[in-house]
Amino acid sequence: MMRIAFLIPVIVACSEKTVLLEPEERLLLEEMRWSSYAVPTDSTNGVFEDSEAQAFGKDLFYDPRLSANGVLSCGSCHQPERGFADGLVLATGIGVAARHTATLLGASHQEWFFWDGGCDSQWCQSVSPMENPSEMDFTRAELAHLIHRDEDYRSQYEALFEEMPPLEDLERFPEVARPNWSDEESSEHVAWMGMSSADQEAMNRVLTNATKSMAAFQGLLDRTGSAFDMFADAMTEGAPIGQALYPRDALSGFKLFVGKAGCVQCHSGPLLSDGGFYNSGVGDREWLTEPDEGRIEGVWDVLENPFNAAGIFSDDPTGLRAQRLESLEASEDLRGAFKVPSLRNVALSPPYMHGGQHESLYEVIEHYSSLSEEPREGQTDARLTPLFLSPDEKDDLVAFMESLTGSWLPPEVLPPEGWNPY
Repeated sequence: MMRIAFLIPVIVACSEKTVLLEPEERLLLEEMRWSSYAVPTDSTNGVFEDSEAQAFGKDLFYDPRLSANGVLSCGSCHQPERGFADGLVLATGIGVAARHTATLLGASHQEWFFWDGGCDSQWCQSVSPMENPSEMDFTRAELAHLIHRDEDYRSQYEALFEEMPPLEDLERFPEVARPNWSDEESSEHVAWMGMSSADQEAMNRVLTNATKSMAAFQGLLDRTGSAFDMFADAMTEGAPIGQALYPRDALSGFKLFVGKAGCVQCHSGPLLSDGGFYNSGVGDREWLTEPDEGRIEGVWDVLENPFNAAGIFSDDPTGLRAQRLESLEASEDLRGAFKVPSLRNVALSPPYMHGGQHESLYEVIEHYSSLSEEPREGQTDARLTPLFLSPDEKDDLVAFMESLTGSWLPPEVLPPEGWNPY
């Protein structure tokens, strides 16, 4: 009986009219169910699933002392009420960064991090924003000294990892130090280069243990229970009431998404992203002042990064993540290509695209409907062709994407009482 039902169109009762799901549409619907997704893991991070590391990582994530001005924390750019993004066109901290802040919701399910994939793990990704002069402008030496001097932090750290190095010896471990190859005369770079290689490695070990803890916390950041998932589960389980509750315009949007619009070619699976890198043909904007080669730049960055999955700080330097690095190549077709973002909870984190080029989901759909822009770098991916959508079809696609917003966020990921992002 079930096999017969699977082969014929499934009738879904909606508030205004009956809509049919064809067998292929139903297959895609089942593949997109969040409940079919495996729990995220990371073999390069030995404490990824450790509850004590998650607690330590949460403390660090919301701590404004991890910034040059003592005001900004990781949570300043990744605010829970904004989908763990910031609502700004470009990430803004001590200065203004070159790209839009991406959401952290569901990020632990990804294989590559940053818009260009310049890191291959979430703990690697946590280093750059902290030390970026435009973001938190902190240094790894300052982080190590903070953990060493804070009694609670030091206790948490040493319970999880090992005894901290003798950071009280300031001749060996300066207060402010980090490698800064873009300004080799800077005081922090000079201080870093004055350290022995063994002491540099010891400080890098403190840094990566801290970022592994932050990554363990970020592994909890999934906002689930969306209207779409309730509908998808109802379809799979044959529950007519759950099917009828899904809005008609969102269901029409789903049919467009997997059909005429072809969005599912890139936004597939439970994360609604295939994890690939494509040039979406988005044009220039007056606020984008720095050249940005996209994935080409990211390939170079991840291969050269001392904190990549194959490096000495990885807990699985020969595993699958490390093996992926062997086949990476910065080919010309990747110029101007950026990571396909997950559409889970996408309505919570405008604006959109890597440079914040579009203010709303409707604008994004209009872009793909016309493809009228000249890409800022490279060539628009050949698989993209104008969709020529009607206003009603655009509205339906927006309704579908809004139905991907989850209703439930784990309470343990919320900031401490009284916390202020700025």
